[in-house]
Amino acid sequence: MENKNGCSYGKVNRNMIENLSTGFKDFRVDMQNEFNDMKKLNTELFNHLSSRLPPWATALGAIGIAVFSAVIGILIGGKV
Repeated sequence: MENKNGCSYGKVNRNMIENLSTGFKDFRVDMQNEFNDMKKLNTELFNHLSSRLPPWATALGAIGIAVFSAVIGILIGGKV
């Protein structure tokens, strides 16, 4: 059981310390929530980027489509 008796200065001091303690606990919970949200967002963004093709594969596909289109154009047009 805590002793709440004492001089006014002691009462004010105890009250301020209790408020700081409560404020720190609330701040700590808020910071943990913020970090959890950031981790979740980073994971979501990383998963979004990891599903893309690498740049070299995209360039290779574009070149392949260009060659394929040229071959079809030559076959249809009949001109070499």
